[in-house]
Amino acid sequence: MHRLFAALLLASVAGAQQAPVILISIDTLRADHLSAYGYKAVPTPALDSFAEHGTLFAAADCQAPLTLPSHASLFTSTYPFENRIQENAEPVRAGAVTLATVLHAHGYKTAAFIGSVFLEQRMGLNQGFDFYDSPFDFRVLSPMSGEMFFAGAAGNPMGVRDRRDGALVVRAAIQWLAANHGEQPVFAFLHLFDMHLPYRNGYDAQLAYVDSLMATFKQALVRGGWWDRSLVILLSDHGESLGEHGEASHGYFIYESTLQVPLLIHWPVGQAARLPSSVSEPAGLVDVAPTVLDYLRIPIPPSFAGQTLLDRSPRPVVAESTHAHDAFGWSPLRSIRLGEYKLIDAPRPELYDLTNDPREQTNLAAREPDRVQSMRGALAQVLAAHQPRHPAPANTLSAHDRAVLHSLGYVAPGPKLANPSGADPKDRLGEFQQYEDAQIALYRGRTADAAAMLRKILAEDPGNTLARRDLGGIYLEQKSYLRARTELERVAAAAPDDYVTQYQLSLALDGLHLGEQAAAHLKLACAIAPDAAPCHR
Repeated sequence: MHRLFAALLLASVAGAQQAPVILISIDTLRADHLSAYGYKAVPTPALDSFAEHGTLFAAADCQAPLTLPSHASLFTSTYPFENRIQENAEPVRAGAVTLATVLHAHGYKTAAFIGSVFLEQRMGLNQGFDFYDSPFDFRVLSPMSGEMFFAGAAGNPMGVRDRRDGALVVRAAIQWLAANHGEQPVFAFLHLFDMHLPYRNGYDAQLAYVDSLMATFKQALVRGGWWDRSLVILLSDHGESLGEHGEASHGYFIYESTLQVPLLIHWPVGQAARLPSSVSEPAGLVDVAPTVLDYLRIPIPPSFAGQTLLDRSPRPVVAESTHAHDAFGWSPLRSIRLGEYKLIDAPRPELYDLTNDPREQTNLAAREPDRVQSMRGALAQVLAAHQPRHPAPANTLSAHDRAVLHSLGYVAPGPKLANPSGADPKDRLGEFQQYEDAQIALYRGRTADAAAMLRKILAEDPGNTLARRDLGGIYLEQKSYLRARTELERVAAAAPDDYVTQYQLSLALDGLHLGEQAAAHLKLACAIAPDAAPCHR
């Protein structure tokens, strides 16, 4: 009897080791907009069904409310402040240990199907994948603004777009799975971007569309024999504020509207997961990769900071957004959740009881200073325990290029922005909203309106470098070269290693017939982004 039990146990372990793994990320999907999480306005039966024979995690948070930093934390199981990927335009370093590299090393055939330029292969998450389906060609990065720009002429017309329809992502994944029914276990990653601004329809309309796509994909998994034997995980990289706390989208604040994400895990049929159908304890996306490896009985790499969710012991859930700092020079934001309490560490701290106040409307910081101090200490411990293991990426500028910068009157590249003010993002929300309005005006072709909005911002806050860069770009488009030069030179003084600034400044100087200076700035731009199209002409 004991031998029979041991044989059954070994068979179960072997099955878990070889289970296919399918990971689905629905970009910008709020947890509380799924029916399974209590949403009533739009039914989401297909999305909800991914918790069948599985577990729904009711209190999962991302580690950063931006696409690339969040996915980097998901795959590397490290925090943004640890892996240094805190903006959308900061690539994952070569040689990083990721869920894909570990599974590949243990015999898995791996493939990814990408819906957005933010995860295109140059961003580094292609490591460990045999096949990385990402038809984008945006090679110019601006960490200051977290933007990526098209590199130039592309053989593939999709290369000039920043996203592709989720139907194409799902179809490609289905085709790949159908062609890989061999003995080798597989890991497939799908990334859908259909719920990210700008919407073709409203947010809930996009949600209904994504639910229909997931119905199609689920049916294909069932028909192909994948569903019952696979570990299938459905999650989001971050949520969407939808106007809560004054934020229209995501990336600026770190309230639960953008941090909380759905996390649904379907376990292979016949293999116990040791978890109930719903788990209420807080968890982070940083915990997903260790959970997959633990379930498969694969050793968890020492570089992984997360903890397996198969162990329900309490854990701190830490998140951050540095976008207000990187783009505008204001204070970064970090948070820690311990049980039902969450602290947002800012110049004016915020403390919330998420059990009784899930919308974070009542700041308890003034009433509970001891808890604030205690949680700040816990956050400091996490930060200290997860310092960057590798040096910051070396600047692409040579010693000669640095000398050129100095000769032109600029300091050597350093932080994304020089002389940050450290203002609390809450206190600058109105300015941020004005900036977003200006971006919408630019997107809709209302250039004069956008310029007026940006001038108003700069009149009140001359240190808003990103607004100044955009204004300089408008002047350049209007062929007002002198005004463009004036604005862009001030930007270059604050952010000399920004490609966009150096390239636009070279165009403004060329328009003023200052060829030698224009050539110097173009050379600097090409040292920062050698793949940019102007650098090949």
